[in-house]
Amino acid sequence: MKPLPHHLATAAASVEGQRLAVLDVLRGVAVLGILLMNIQSFGRFSSEYLNPKALGEPPPLDWAVWIVSHVVADEKFITMLTVLFGAGIVLMARNAKGSAEDFERRFRRRMAWLFVFGLVHGLFVWPGDILAAYAVCGVIAVQFRHRPADTLVRLGLLLYAGGTVLWLAFSAGLIFLLPTEWLQFLISQYWTPTAEIVYAELNRLTFGWLASTGERAVNALGAQAWMFASDRGWRMLAMMFLGMALMQVGFISGQWPLRGYCRVAVFGLALGIPVVLAGFLFNELVVDWDFRYSMFLGRIANHWASIAIALAWIAIVILLVRHSVLGQAMHALEAVGRLAMTNYLGQSILCAGIFYGVGLGLFSRLGYAQLLGVVVLVWAVQVGFSLLWRRFHGVGPFEMLWRRLASG
Repeated sequence: MKPLPHHLATAAASVEGQRLAVLDVLRGVAVLGILLMNIQSFGRFSSEYLNPKALGEPPPLDWAVWIVSHVVADEKFITMLTVLFGAGIVLMARNAKGSAEDFERRFRRRMAWLFVFGLVHGLFVWPGDILAAYAVCGVIAVQFRHRPADTLVRLGLLLYAGGTVLWLAFSAGLIFLLPTEWLQFLISQYWTPTAEIVYAELNRLTFGWLASTGERAVNALGAQAWMFASDRGWRMLAMMFLGMALMQVGFISGQWPLRGYCRVAVFGLALGIPVVLAGFLFNELVVDWDFRYSMFLGRIANHWASIAIALAWIAIVILLVRHSVLGQAMHALEAVGRLAMTNYLGQSILCAGIFYGVGLGLFSRLGYAQLLGVVVLVWAVQVGFSLLWRRFHGVGPFEMLWRRLASG
């Protein structure tokens, strides 16, 4: 093949570098954005995450914050991060040296260690971990990296639809099949918990945090298995397929024309936000947060709308980068994205120190509006740390450890 002229080769390298910068900025936005919802899991009782009225009517300001967070963030940033994970599989495969078998062997080793990181994180720090699920889905997704984009999209939609059918079956079971005594047990345990359940959770996470390590690990293992089988396994693999397809067609790497990103941003928000609001109004006005209807059926609207809104956020970020609107914020987000794993785990470490008994023990003491202040504080710490670390190192501390372990 005839080599490119020098000025064209330089331009091509510049574009490739710009694409990588876009990916890092997107990861930075996704990792920071995911805390908007995770903070509720860290700082409030577990039942309140899905049922905001689990412990009664929230104050008006807290209620407004919950609604806005639900519309713009709930499932949106984890969807965005998962799409980017799938895109990263395609990028790694493109840049891999050696045979396809060598790449797959190295990738499986990376996923094995990612699973270990996630397992430790989920069992001993925070039960909402996503890394272990990413590792399992990643091992499956990599086998489809050579499939055409349209095939990947169809597979992703099929998986997403399969998860929805499962949720509809769960809903039917809760409404028509589950014995009353079993239903009441589930409600008192997980939806509108009794005083004894509330106190037990408060004690595990504050007063007896270290003493309850074994109990928390067992509970977390069960929660992780349930979430993967009922939700995450379907959704994450589907969104990885979508990310792989969008990487193939140049959407995520910033190669589309500006009008294409404008359309995705406008249509994504115009379609997604009304659907989310419809699901919220169903829960609030139609079934009044009845466990039988809201636990699964009432979440389906947000489940699907999160795809449209997540793609809109991706398009908006790429537009901002392409128009050089972000300024210095772009460098900060890029640094956070380069340390995505470190910052994701770092959020758990910081929040454990703020909310749990190992630190300040502020669990359950802050409302939704006050939790936003904690989010801003954690963001500031992570942006500052990421910028400082990037001045001296190419990758983050956890990324560095992961790379060394996976290299054997």
